[in-house]
Amino acid sequence: MTTKYDVFAAIIEKSPCKQNDLDFKSPVYMHISSLQKQGWVRKNHGLLTPVKDKSTQNVFRIIRYCLNHGLDHNAFFTKSMRKVLGCLPQGLPELRPEQLKGNKEITRILKYLEQNQFILKHSIKPAKGRMLKHRLLEWAAEFHGMRIALKLTERPDLIQKILKHKAEPINPFEEKAFSFLAGSAQLEGSTITEGDTRELLLRGIYPDKPSEEIQMVKNLNEALKFIVSNKDREITPERIQEINKLVMFSLHANAGNYKITQNRIQGNPSFKTAKPEEVPRLVKGFCDELAGVDKKETLLRKLGCKHNQLQRIHPFSDGNSRTTRMVLNWIILKHELPIIILKMGSFDEYMSLTKLASMRDDENLNQLFLELIVHESKH
Repeated sequence: MTTKYDVFAAIIEKSPCKQNDLDFKSPVYMHISSLQKQGWVRKNHGLLTPVKDKSTQNVFRIIRYCLNHGLDHNAFFTKSMRKVLGCLPQGLPELRPEQLKGNKEITRILKYLEQNQFILKHSIKPAKGRMLKHRLLEWAAEFHGMRIALKLTERPDLIQKILKHKAEPINPFEEKAFSFLAGSAQLEGSTITEGDTRELLLRGIYPDKPSEEIQMVKNLNEALKFIVSNKDREITPERIQEINKLVMFSLHANAGNYKITQNRIQGNPSFKTAKPEEVPRLVKGFCDELAGVDKKETLLRKLGCKHNQLQRIHPFSDGNSRTTRMVLNWIILKHELPIIILKMGSFDEYMSLTKLASMRDDENLNQLFLELIVHESKH
């Protein structure tokens, strides 16, 4: 059923536009009239334009973010979302407290948040986990006249749960692979969704997206196939260079070669990277240390450290984070563990612990990775 938020989103995308320009199968004049009365839309000479002011600021932000990232904006405007944001306790919550039971719409919202990793589930019976800090949830809370402040508290030890989980070999043509590829690309600004990724790689159907974004996904797919086919081989500096060459194919002239100038992290001057002359020695040391990790439990305690170690070396001119995530999952595959899949809801927390971190925080990043592995094993 078409909502007024769907109509408002369409007007935002097509503005200025006529009512007939809105591609809805059912009449939407009542929604347009309602939006005009609210002061969200103006009509001048038959043309509709959205009004951007204090009353619509959050609606604009939520809709824009959802449109760019393949999310359902309607979910964040519902009364059920308001109740979820108001009822879930901080820390390690019961995800199905009494206030949220017995309502199908609330259950749907909870499952949607879990599906997209805004909530990470640690256990099913009872349902426990935590809600991650994310700007979209903060905007939604503000829209509903609320404020949420999530606190980091002591988290459970999840390693034994992961060790008991039987990891299946990754198949480049299964849903988890598409989720991994889409997530890694979206972290770099791509708007290609998991569904777009599936259609592109399985059926050769190109989404109506920039060619660079399409190339990024195709490159990541080639890199994934590389680490799967080389799962049992040693991780060497040369093979890490090969991964960067694959993820940056046709996107950067220096793909696969170590950087020759110092790089900087946009938006975070406190994130220091290695000098170009240090890179060969540091990457070799990184690989030597990996070779010494021979137990699954040891690796699970070092995931955050290994990720941050390679990312802070930043060996290449571009594509370092994509390369780091690919190498990290290669290590995981070598130890026959489930790969780390990042979806939209976990992006803000992941970025705050990596490229946007003011200080290196291996421990909390490691915990996030463990939570992601456990959460995705339950879906």
